Amino acid sequence: MDITTLIDDFAEGIAQDPDVLEWANLTYGQDHRVFVNFDVENPPGESYCPFVMLMPESKRAGQTIVDRSHEVHVVCCVHDSEFRDHLSISNITEYLGVSRLEAFRKLVETALASVDIGNPTIDFDIEYDTITDFPFLWCYMAARVDEPVTMGSDPLA
Repeated sequence: MDITTLIDDFAEGIAQDPDVLEWANLTYGQDHRVFVNFDVENPPGESYCPFVMLMPESKRAGQTIVDRSHEVHVVCCVHDSEFRDHLSISNITEYLGVSRLEAFRKLVETALASVDIGNPTIDFDIEYDTITDFPFLWCYMAARVDEPVTMGSDPLA
């Protein structure tokens, strides 16, 4: 499996996923955007939110390795400063962006896991940054795809 093909398949799966599309339209009034390989020095602005960015992170292959491993960096972002008073406890204020970011992240994760890439397994490591660039809220997922090396295939592919 080629990591750029994997990223393209992931991008198409996320962009066309009906649950992600529905959520983005109901929550933010517009379709989400998917960026493949991006300028980390100049990330997309507020008008593109919510968005997902995909780029290659790492790959592990070799003649003694049983499973090739491909890691894709998946970044989810929302721009959201909306808050409200808690529905039943008056002295709690809830910022809605974090729960919206988590809902978006989970939908993206589910869309990624649903992409037909053969038989490889997929796992996720997840980190959040909801403070540094507020009201931009970020979630970083490392999507690791393990692909078995089969007899006759190139273990270095």
